[in-house]
Amino acid sequence: MTMFSRLFSILLLISMLVACSRPVEPHTLRGEIFGTFFEVTLGTAHDDVDLAQLEQGIMTTLNEVDRQMSTYRDDSVLNQLNNAPLHQPVTVDDELFYVLQRSEAIASRSQGRFDHTVGGLVNLWGFGRDGRVTSAPDEDEIEQRLEEVGYHFLILDENEQSAMRTSDIFIELSGIAKGYGVDAVSSYLTEQGIDNHLVNIGGDIYAKGMRSEETRWRVGIEAPTEGRQVVQHILPIENIALVGSGDYRNYFEENGVRYSHTIDPTTGLPISHKLAAVTVLADNATDADGYATALLVMGTERGLAFANQHDIAALFITRGDDGFISHMSQRFEQDHQADMRVPTVQ
Repeated sequence: MTMFSRLFSILLLISMLVACSRPVEPHTLRGEIFGTFFEVTLGTAHDDVDLAQLEQGIMTTLNEVDRQMSTYRDDSVLNQLNNAPLHQPVTVDDELFYVLQRSEAIASRSQGRFDHTVGGLVNLWGFGRDGRVTSAPDEDEIEQRLEEVGYHFLILDENEQSAMRTSDIFIELSGIAKGYGVDAVSSYLTEQGIDNHLVNIGGDIYAKGMRSEETRWRVGIEAPTEGRQVVQHILPIENIALVGSGDYRNYFEENGVRYSHTIDPTTGLPISHKLAAVTVLADNATDADGYATALLVMGTERGLAFANQHDIAALFITRGDDGFISHMSQRFEQDHQADMRVPTVQ
């Protein structure tokens, strides 16, 4: 019996013991993937599923995404593409090709504020597979890596389902692949007839259906605080993805200067504005993930203008003199402001 199977058995036993005293609680399946956690919660309408079989299917789905899109696996399809000779097309799997297509679309629309070829700069700043650094790289190194960034250096051929590098770019999908993993698990659950579920991979969420017959899923939007998790807003959702991007957890400091893990692909430098976190809601987590990254790079003013121009539901949380300030895009305000709550207990 695996660790997850034992966990599921314990959850099932607890549920049976307390069934007489309170309503049945949803099953939550937990584990690790992509260097972070995942949680899959089933709505209360699904209290008779085979949890062990479901666990196996979820892990198979996530491991397949990892096999195709990880830069930390030498055998991944993505690294085969990264290591292929220039101007040589590489045939890739359906899932990776789709993510590369969505990455290209978001990169083009955001004028490179999201760029999946930024991996060389991410590695240079110590936030990628090459390991951490404790000091900022010099300007010449940054300029050299910046010349190797550009989504137009990756040519996609839909007929052949192939990708070809025309420059020595390093493709890195951490700004979008996790969202795709959420969508992939949600699709798998739906195929199994589980129409009410919430998938959470490292804070990237898709909520389908209802938590219970009368209750929507409720998620917390964090305040960008360091050291402890504090919920800034609570939002009920259904049939929608919610993905956040922030600069407040992964960084290093040198001589009093803070260097965020979020790199602006157009400058080669970590972002340094007052925007600390962005949350995007969309009909799929893949796009929500990519756009959250792009908006965080843009900053509040430019990001709000972009979100309004492209009808994106986005919540921006900035650092103010007296705390955090929330700003809503027009679509977010229209669709979600009335439902959003401030937690009464911190």
